Amino acid sequence: MQKISFLILFFSVIFGLFLPLQKIGSEVQVEAQAEVQNTKRADAVLVIIAEVEGEIKAGTFQYLKRVLNLAKEDKADYLVIKLDTPGGLLKATKDIVDLILDSPIKTIVFVNKKGGWAYSAGTFILLSADYAVVHPKASIGAAQPVVMGAGEAAATKMIEGMASWMRTLAEIHQRNPETAENFVRENLTLTGQEAKELGVIDETAENLDELFLKLNISAHQVKTILQNPVEKIFDFLSHPHLISLFLTIGGLAIIMAIRSGEFELTGIIGAIAFLIGLWGIGVITFSFLGIGLLLLGIFLLMMELFIEPGFGIFGISGTIAIILGIFTFEAEPLLAPELFDAMTMFILGMALALCIFFVFIGKVLRKSLRAKAQTGSEALIGLSAEVVKELNPRGQVKIKGEIWTAESIDGEAILKGVNVEILKVEGNTLFVSPVRN
Repeated sequence: MQKISFLILFFSVIFGLFLPLQKIGSEVQVEAQAEVQNTKRADAVLVIIAEVEGEIKAGTFQYLKRVLNLAKEDKADYLVIKLDTPGGLLKATKDIVDLILDSPIKTIVFVNKKGGWAYSAGTFILLSADYAVVHPKASIGAAQPVVMGAGEAAATKMIEGMASWMRTLAEIHQRNPETAENFVRENLTLTGQEAKELGVIDETAENLDELFLKLNISAHQVKTILQNPVEKIFDFLSHPHLISLFLTIGGLAIIMAIRSGEFELTGIIGAIAFLIGLWGIGVITFSFLGIGLLLLGIFLLMMELFIEPGFGIFGISGTIAIILGIFTFEAEPLLAPELFDAMTMFILGMALALCIFFVFIGKVLRKSLRAKAQTGSEALIGLSAEVVKELNPRGQVKIKGEIWTAESIDGEAILKGVNVEILKVEGNTLFVSPVRN
């Protein structure tokens, strides 16, 4: 029963980790917003401010999605996104651009810092807004896609597609499409002032007050919504400098788990770290179907280890579920093909290794357990053992240097460290009672 309880507890925690972030974020922000909402004047123009700094990644999209949902709830008039970024992942960028284009609220993307930038992914986000505003001494452009993991320019087909996308965004808002297209084709960069003169942005401004003045937004009320703790954690986990660390730790832990058979801790930690690494670089985007299959796979593997070791049915089924779960995740379009292929082969290799482990090693383990039960278990009756894991009523005892599963014969708890007498043996389970002084 303790093992089953552990399984239930483990999966309850995992399901909790993957609750929709935007829902959690909304709850975190309720108290912070209450005062602003209660004091809003009827004639005031409500402006919601979001701040995006650093690389564009999966966590950025989750944050902006939550901010936009809150802006809708508040019936805001404008959403201003302060932007300062060197670029980021295409998948996250596409999601953010779609979010802005579909927004019922007027959007303003403001590259607000002197010396700031909105390169690559940032330029796509800038041009997707209803109003594109840049500090006169900030820079935009340099949007030619680079294949992630290879550091090289993307294939011509990808460049053509990205250039067309940039041109389309400019045309949607009646901006200079030729200059916009050159951000991709020629890797063009412009200052805010140059971009305004060429008609690729709407305005320049050095601060929010100047922005409001030039866009004729008067009698405004401003509310800034920052990242909540959950979003900060996921944003931190998806940081490029940590991605390789997660992938390395995850891969090594999985290999160690396969070699040692210690899946209870090492395998779980490895799987979680590896998946976080894949999510962080955009190789995968979590889906409920994928998460469900992964959790089912892990559950079946743990069933194989804890409940019925050796048959291989749970192990094989769990491995198949994990493979299907991983391949339901959406891939980052600009990941280098060689890197994506290598990761795919790594995943399949790990899955094959798991199958081999559970089919062959599991059978050997079961034969060994049966042999131990048949040849030596009866001789244990009457001997003394030490409780190494509390019996409540089931736990573990140590006898002659070996760890055995044990159960209190009268169903009462026996604390760790207590000496017990073996009264009965059934299969691989010892039935014991405390040694009476």
